[in-house]
Amino acid sequence: MPVFELQCPNCGHAFRSVVFAGMRPPEVWVCGKCGSHEAALKPDAPILEHPWEKPHGKGCPCCGG
Repeated sequence: MPVFELQCPNCGHAFRSVVFAGMRPPEVWVCGKCGSHEAALKPDAPILEHPWEKPHGKGCPCCGG
């Protein structure tokens, strides 16, 4: 499950999104803060692998747990 880092150009809100294995990333990303349909992948952000796909320590860095 890749974890994408996104940012909204309208309000500046930065957020992460998980795309489940076997699914395509959405064609349109929606900002959870202002509702804009113009959110986009951060250009220099790496696409991370969700830690549930491999053994990991306490907490989940992408989900904030």
